[in-house]
Amino acid sequence: MTRRRDPFMQALESLRSRAEQGVYVPGTPVVIMDEARRLNLSTTPVREALVWLCGYGLVERSPMGGFLAPRLDPAIVRDRFAFRLQCVLNSLSRSGHSPAREQGLGGSDPSGADLAAQMLRAVRGTGNAALTDAYGRVCRQLIQLVPAEARLFPDLAEEEANVVRMFETADDGLPDALGHYHRRRIEAAPLLILEAEAARSTTDDPG
Repeated sequence: MTRRRDPFMQALESLRSRAEQGVYVPGTPVVIMDEARRLNLSTTPVREALVWLCGYGLVERSPMGGFLAPRLDPAIVRDRFAFRLQCVLNSLSRSGHSPAREQGLGGSDPSGADLAAQMLRAVRGTGNAALTDAYGRVCRQLIQLVPAEARLFPDLAEEEANVVRMFETADDGLPDALGHYHRRRIEAAPLLILEAEAARSTTDDPG
């Protein structure tokens, strides 16, 4: 007999994925009844999951009650990219950016070649749980802009591969490369938001 999935985890995984992918229009309500109906669940696990997601900044409490998809504006996006950069640079400074240390943290995980994985590995390498939690929170808030980055920057794959190589070889130019990578996105914040909104509109309007 197949065991039924925990309703809270089912709601949490679905709502988190939708929030990270930018399914919800920023500033608009996330309606508990609608989500419960979509998931064929009661409203209780959906409400509990939304409360949990508030703690990660993926959903906000509405002043009028209920929940809202967070607004996206250039200042917020710039601050998030700047914070992510500072977390990674501080982590590299504290760890001495040793290739052996990073390889040990990465183990045999094939995702270690990914730039996001490399940056997360560096932050985790500090052993600072509070820093890792804060870093994870801001990264989740930026996930919905990843497709927009790919469309806006045609050289994205080459750019990220270059920074990954610097991580793997402990290249002295890594901090400057990370700075350039993030400043590019900070400067393009308004365009990233417009691109994300345009993609959402296309998805919502199949005609």
